[in-house]
Amino acid sequence: MPIPYPAKAVANYFLNKNRDLTQMKLHKLVYYAHGWHLGFMGQPLLDETLEAWTYGPVVPSVYSEFWRCGSSPIRRLATAFDWETMAEYSPEVDPSDRIVRDLLARVWEVYGDYTAAELSNLTHAENSPWTATRKANPGVKRAGIPNKLLRSHFEERIGGGPVDG
Repeated sequence: MPIPYPAKAVANYFLNKNRDLTQMKLHKLVYYAHGWHLGFMGQPLLDETLEAWTYGPVVPSVYSEFWRCGSSPIRRLATAFDWETMAEYSPEVDPSDRIVRDLLARVWEVYGDYTAAELSNLTHAENSPWTATRKANPGVKRAGIPNKLLRSHFEERIGGGPVDG
């Protein structure tokens, strides 16, 4: 599977690490994976746009998959349907894609022990893309967070800045 990946494949990477993740934490992990990929590689990791919802960054397809879980732990992988084979499957990041898998492993290493609330505080920081998008779109419930904004934000952090936002 070439880049960009379906967001559900990236979500499944993290769900395979821990089946006690809540939606809130999962969305933040996918957000950081996408942001750091943009910062390091200059191209999107995900095949969809992250959105700045009221309570933080959200990946629409991941939300649609797991909304019924509410704030409870997610106990299964995300699925997709292959119309060619007429079968359901669990999308995954290509096992041979060492660059992406190494980046995801590093995101897990850095952010995996944070609670969902702690990650939310980071993504809500004053200088974060989520905050900038919310401020630029008052009253809009689901504003897209531009990849250009994410890329710029994470590129700045590569130079030694804090890992918030």
